[in-house]
Amino acid sequence: MSELYVPLILLFVCSALTSYVATAIVRRAAQRIGLVDEPGERKIHTVATPRLGGLAIILGFGFPLLLLAANARAAELVTKNLTYLFAVLASGALVVGLGVYDDLIGTNAQQKFAVQFAAAFILVAFGLQFDVISIAGREFNLGLLGAVASVFWIVGVMNAMNFIDGMDSLATVVALTIAAAFSVIAILRYDAFSLVIMTALTGSLVGFYPWNKPPAKIFMGDTGALFIGLLLAAGSIARPSKSPTALIIGGPMLALALPVIDTLIVMKQRFGGTSVPLAARLSRVFTADRRHIHHILVGRYGSPGKAILGIWLVTLLFAAAAVMTAIDATKDLGYAAAVVA
Repeated sequence: MSELYVPLILLFVCSALTSYVATAIVRRAAQRIGLVDEPGERKIHTVATPRLGGLAIILGFGFPLLLLAANARAAELVTKNLTYLFAVLASGALVVGLGVYDDLIGTNAQQKFAVQFAAAFILVAFGLQFDVISIAGREFNLGLLGAVASVFWIVGVMNAMNFIDGMDSLATVVALTIAAAFSVIAILRYDAFSLVIMTALTGSLVGFYPWNKPPAKIFMGDTGALFIGLLLAAGSIARPSKSPTALIIGGPMLALALPVIDTLIVMKQRFGGTSVPLAARLSRVFTADRRHIHHILVGRYGSPGKAILGIWLVTLLFAAAAVMTAIDATKDLGYAAAVVA
């Protein structure tokens, strides 16, 4: 792994620079053709803001990876992990297409879920899935149940990242923190392929942040949020070499706890009310409102900055917990930190 550090540093810098420059270009293009997000009752921003910033994040993620192939060691690494690479590229293409279509034209919940489940099926079919469950030191093969659980986990994380993208820079700093934690875990597990992917994503988010920090000059939109969610979901269940991935709330999955918990609570609240017909309750689950944690904190403290800081600190604690659970000597401390978070 040590021989990869110099290429990884170059990858990080190149990803950040590419994302920064690409964001400036996308922002100007979005302004010219009128692709802006208008203020509204459910939204916190007060001025029309260009969207489609996710395209710049994706370019910052993907283009430098192609350049990394010029490094002989990196190229060897990729050839050993073609299965995962093809899975990420194929599923990512579907999600990017969905995000761009939704940002430009708009889609309904059924169309979104159809594409999201298709992308998740691709990842699972290529081996990115839970294999076993570990209980009291014993491992049980999950078989088909593991594949089903993996599909729902991937779709859930994608939507969790999309839901939390409701405030300037919030989704960016949350995803950046989680991706950085996944990079550290990849180093600890000698998982070189995941380290390359997460380094590229971290760099791309760093380059995008100056444009997205409050007051945001551009939003990532569904294109960016769904793509980031897909990568983080894949990273949370990726396994180095052929070792099994246990279906337990621990390890990398802990880093994603805040957006996932927020999504589950909001969906439960929207579905509540037995006096409302079932079809209406199901539709309400996917109807945007101001129930998310960032809306609640802004209402309580009157400051988007305080809300972002509070959410980031909790995310940071979850991320630190995830890293600690990847180390045998600090595993119990990691779970304790997760309980505090």
